[in-house]
Amino acid sequence: MSKDIQQANIGSSSYIKGAIIGGIIGAAAALLLAPKSGRELRQDLRDKCGEAGEAVKTAACAVSETAGNAVQSVSQQASNIKEKVQHLSNNARQHAADAAEAAADTVSKAADKVREVTDIAANEEDRTNS
Repeated sequence: MSKDIQQANIGSSSYIKGAIIGGIIGAAAALLLAPKSGRELRQDLRDKCGEAGEAVKTAACAVSETAGNAVQSVSQQASNIKEKVQHLSNNARQHAADAAEAAADTVSKAADKVREVTDIAANEEDRTNS
């Protein structure tokens, strides 16, 4: 995902640079190729600079929107991963508690059997010694 974001940032950055450079080249070409009076030339320059400014604003909005969408997407994915990890963690804890309880029951039953066998053996020993 970060590779996509980096590529989008590179593409957006290139677009902005291209818009600015294109605006400057266009303004210079207008100056050099169109012989006009000073007033007309200044007005043309203002118009071209305004167009370049609008292109930059449009590109900046597009970059901002793309970045916002990427942040939202990454945030949502992180939230989903967090929920999955919490769910798995809770399941693992529950399984561990269940296993511990089962092991304690088994040990308790085994201890009872050992006591029972020990008592039987002691009673048998007492009976044979009497």
